[in-house]
Amino acid sequence: MSVPPPAPGGQQPVGQPDPYGPPPGGQPQQQFGQPGQPGQPGQPGQPPQGQYGPPPGQFPPPPGQVPGQFPPAPPVPKKSKTGAIIRFAVIGVVVIVAAVIGIISFTKSPASANAGDCLSVTEFTRGSDPTKADCNDPKANVKIAVKLDKASDDCPGGSNAGYDTYSVTGRSSYKLCLMINAKQGDCLANFSSQTKGYVKVPCSDPTKDSELVKVVEGQASDSVCDGTEATRVAVYPQPPTTMCVKTN
Repeated sequence: MSVPPPAPGGQQPVGQPDPYGPPPGGQPQQQFGQPGQPGQPGQPGQPPQGQYGPPPGQFPPPPGQVPGQFPPAPPVPKKSKTGAIIRFAVIGVVVIVAAVIGIISFTKSPASANAGDCLSVTEFTRGSDPTKADCNDPKANVKIAVKLDKASDDCPGGSNAGYDTYSVTGRSSYKLCLMINAKQGDCLANFSSQTKGYVKVPCSDPTKDSELVKVVEGQASDSVCDGTEATRVAVYPQPPTTMCVKTN
């Protein structure tokens, strides 16, 4: 079939299909707006809206969120209780340690001592506390002869006896009657002192000021020291003991 020549002026004849027009079926080609008009199709980088959903970067809000509002902040995680457990555990340890220290302190205190136990006394002065010690320890310089329930009670033999004393008043009141923890042949320093505790020293030690030349258990009498070099006598009625002491 022949194609009629074009109309004057380059116009397509009326009624003839445009070879460059829309495809058959009457659907016109989609037109784009003028470049540079915001919000209109055809803006550079903006594809047509409505065919594939909202423009890039814009998404519908999640369920339960009002458009234009930020999503709620995530809940704050609960803090671990490890710190509290450790802290209480440390407190428990401190309490246990304090209890142990208290027990040790009490076991070394003269309050827990009885007759026959030995003490270490550095000073026979107010405020100086003796401590319990094994009787074979060189520092154990006195032995408890009698323990009285009241600080106001007198030791056996009264002022004529040779006891040293340690008294405690207050809620816990008691008195300890003390005898020298030494045997025949031992030498001492501080025997003549009114306040310092006895110290066992070698007999060749220049600090020595006394020597026990005779010690008799089972007797409490000055006559035991007759015929000895003793210049001082310590008599203990309970348990009956006599110590004959030679001083420098």
